[in-house]
Amino acid sequence: MSLDDDRYEVFLPHHTASKHRIMAITGFPGHPQLLALATVSNATAARRLADALNSHLLGRRNHVERLDESLIGLPESVVATVRQLPIKPAQGTHLGRARLADHLHGDPIDGILMFPTTSCASSECVTCGNCVDDCQDCEICEEGACVDCVRPDLTPRTARVLAAAGSILADQYFDHAEELNAGHPCTFGEIVPAIMRKQPVEFFRRMARIFDDLTDDLQDGVEPRPLDMSEQIALDLMIQEAEVLFEDPDVIDSFVQGLPETRYDYDFNSLYDALFEDMDHIGLLSSKNGPNAPGELEFLFEPFYDGEQRDPNRGFRR
Repeated sequence: MSLDDDRYEVFLPHHTASKHRIMAITGFPGHPQLLALATVSNATAARRLADALNSHLLGRRNHVERLDESLIGLPESVVATVRQLPIKPAQGTHLGRARLADHLHGDPIDGILMFPTTSCASSECVTCGNCVDDCQDCEICEEGACVDCVRPDLTPRTARVLAAAGSILADQYFDHAEELNAGHPCTFGEIVPAIMRKQPVEFFRRMARIFDDLTDDLQDGVEPRPLDMSEQIALDLMIQEAEVLFEDPDVIDSFVQGLPETRYDYDFNSLYDALFEDMDHIGLLSSKNGPNAPGELEFLFEPFYDGEQRDPNRGFRR
């Protein structure tokens, strides 16, 4: 089997002391083969390209853009090799089963790396000229007179920590639902607003799925803009959890390893202005509120605008 075969199962980065390769597994389960696809200059580039190829293979959101972005700056020989691969984005299962790429552990970085790292436009700015210093010494940008150079609120590192917070909260809410379902007494921390503490199992499962939805947005390189009040509450809790995580440098380092560092990282407070259309949910988070009766919080899931809601049949991770 060769790289011309279209039966790809998964792409993996492979690192040695001197080389960083992207490997492909084909022909699983009958006659699996491990093939060397390309060699790149650093570990992050290898991981990003492998993640982007898996995203393309599985037909994830923005998979074309994610692959295009991962190829920027790579040698022409690598770009040509990747462009010639006969990959057909998945539609459902492959040969009656999920591909190996579906079972990879760890979070992909190809979507996260689509978030900006500089204030400058991708090409030379026509208003303030060459942006080689990321507008640090630009009087025009300092006065806010340039509409093309915009300070990034959600950088790759900020997005990665926010996504980690979302995953943590999702698991905590799923755990809480399981405890309720088993009839065990529940201890409520700050992660569960007072108004929610009498809600049924299904409510907490829906909230857990919302944390997963917002986390998926981030993993796909999409700004997590709330579509209803429940998503506003969830995103606010994610920002709060991200700020807690940021207090432990070792934890942060484990999340952001390999991601570009910028002077805009970890400004979580700016996300309230950047991602929220309004702050109408704030009153609902107050500890002064008593728990609402079961079923009284269904209004939280009503979409802000007609036609803007997530697929109600998308299922649950757990």
